[in-house]
Amino acid sequence: MEEINHFSHENHPLKLINSKTIVGVSFDGGDKTPQVIGCYACEKPISSGFAYACIQCRYFLHKACTQLPPTINDPSLYHHPLTLTDMKNTDSRSRQCDVCRIRKTPGVFSYIFIKDNKYTFAACIDCCVARIYLKAEADAIKEEAKIKVQHEGHPHHTLTLQLRPAAFRCDACNSKDEGLFYECDSCDFWIHKTCASLASTINLPHHPNHPLVLVYSLSEKFFNFPYYCEICNEYILRNEWLYQCANCRYFAHIKCALHSELPSTPRDDEDENGLLHFPMSDAFTDPLKLLHFEKMSRVDDEKTKIKHWSHHHPLILTVEAQANNMSCNSDLIEVCQGCVRPLTLPYYSCKDGCSFTLHKYCAELPIKLQHSLHPNHSLHLINTREHVDRCKDCWGYVNTFLYKCKTCTFNLDVNCAFLPNTIKHKSHKHPLIQVIDTETPCNACDMGFSGISYACKACDFLLDMFCAIRSPHSLGHRYCKGHEIPLTYPQSWIILKISIVISVRKKCTPSSPFIIATDAKIPFTSIALLETIII
Repeated sequence: MEEINHFSHENHPLKLINSKTIVGVSFDGGDKTPQVIGCYACEKPISSGFAYACIQCRYFLHKACTQLPPTINDPSLYHHPLTLTDMKNTDSRSRQCDVCRIRKTPGVFSYIFIKDNKYTFAACIDCCVARIYLKAEADAIKEEAKIKVQHEGHPHHTLTLQLRPAAFRCDACNSKDEGLFYECDSCDFWIHKTCASLASTINLPHHPNHPLVLVYSLSEKFFNFPYYCEICNEYILRNEWLYQCANCRYFAHIKCALHSELPSTPRDDEDENGLLHFPMSDAFTDPLKLLHFEKMSRVDDEKTKIKHWSHHHPLILTVEAQANNMSCNSDLIEVCQGCVRPLTLPYYSCKDGCSFTLHKYCAELPIKLQHSLHPNHSLHLINTREHVDRCKDCWGYVNTFLYKCKTCTFNLDVNCAFLPNTIKHKSHKHPLIQVIDTETPCNACDMGFSGISYACKACDFLLDMFCAIRSPHSLGHRYCKGHEIPLTYPQSWIILKISIVISVRKKCTPSSPFIIATDAKIPFTSIALLETIII
């Protein structure tokens, strides 16, 4: 409605106006700087959307505040109905909310209960609105639970939405996450509500040629051979829900596929597709520094003193270089206690006699992390100063910060945890995705690696983490002074295919236009030239 009568302003009606008009209102009439006006009910700024106002009295209310119910009756909040009251019309001074225990200013609206002309209970509108939303959400779930659901992933029986969230192992994604779920009315089949509403097709950058289709079990035509998830490299069970491309025989667990849709961490070296190109000019050894480059340059409004969970003393922020009074040794390098990388500005340090230091970005690392290579469990940031663990990526020993799975033995140090999910390497035409593949040797060094690698499964091409991102595109050497030695990519696998072609030459005839050897087509007329090159 464009005009309403509100109990808190009985003298004039309130008109609906745009908040931009309210922002420009000035109380003294002479101030040229627009002021942000506060809502009379909640005293929060009116900065967007629409609001109700009496310009004559300079009285303003959020549109949502005018729509608050006059009474609420929620036994979980209070055992009597509560009435919305303008506390400015009462004798009450500042009062503490009986729900959140926060002291409110006298002017804000509250839901109160009066007995014998005394305020026996008062709840701020923030607490009451939160309860209203929770009740509305619960009522919506109850209505949804009345409807029996037929799902293609469980066609024989109907499913019912349960009213409360729970933690269980889902029969669709095979992971144990807490949330709302559907339960079969006839058998022991449970799935997350989110799994029940998965998209039928998705597009992944790792498989750009075709979309992936959601299937609820492995097709019988694939039973004769073992198949593995293209992302986590775990064995595919026959009754698992998958995203697949049947033409390419590309299979991915639904959790792996959805997590792999997350964009790679932003870097300065990204191209238009958002991928980091390798090799770089320098060895890519500090992903955290690049990931938080923008945060490093914005320190004006940051806290100069913090209490960090990993240290028992307060930490002070340093933004400018300071003289090192510890030693005159020029070889001394201070390192961060979180990532064990050379200390760079800005950083936090302990001023209580400890030598504890942290990069600013290491101090702001998320405590909980969901990683695409370990989608079934969350990883938790811990300080391993009292013991030593090994990183699942680089297999280095870690005695500082580490992301650790509390359910199994999967660990990642903080640098490896933020490596890009997908990269582009000069040695291969397709993007390479992050995998853990203990079977396939690296195409560069021809050695197996049990840590993180980058692979193109469609081409059976794989580079271990060190060859993919830790090798610079050129290198200085003492035997080649004054020049940089470029990194080259001799395609040894092509020579292998040529050797196979030569070995089957006698089985071909001049009339055959092409011969096929290990999925490569080579003109018959060029075999003599290839023989000459190899010899």
